[in-house]
Amino acid sequence: MPIANAWVFTETQFKADDFLTQTHNTYKLVSQRPYVSKKDPDEKGISLTLLIVKDDTDYGVDKKTGLKRDNNTLNTFDVTVLNGKDRIDAQKGDFVSLIGFDQEKSFVIGFDLILRFKDVEKINVQTK
Repeated sequence: MPIANAWVFTETQFKADDFLTQTHNTYKLVSQRPYVSKKDPDEKGISLTLLIVKDDTDYGVDKKTGLKRDNNTLNTFDVTVLNGKDRIDAQKGDFVSLIGFDQEKSFVIGFDLILRFKDVEKINVQTK
C-alpha cells in the first residue's frame, strides 16, 4: 500500500535566482493588496500581482508540435512580500524589483507557486 498523503513530505523548490536573472528582476505592478498570514497574524506584508516584461529563457521546442515554446513575457504571477507593510510606494503600471527570496516560506505544489520575498522596491526603467 502506498503512503497516504505523501504530499505532506514532498518538497519542490523554485529556482528564484535563475528566474530573477532571466527576467531581469524587472516587473510591472498590476495590483497590490495587504496580506496577513492565517497561521501567524504577525506575518504581514503585501500580495502583489506582477507582469513579466522580459524573459530571456529558452524553453526549447514542443515535442508534439515541433514549435518553439513561448516565453513568459507579458504573463502575470503573484508574490507575497513579507515586509510588515500594507502597501508599497508604487502605483499600478510602475516597475518594481523583488528583494530577498524567502526559500523557507515559499512552496511549489504541483504547478502552483507560492512565492515569498522579503521586500520589493520601485525602480526607474527607461522605455523606448
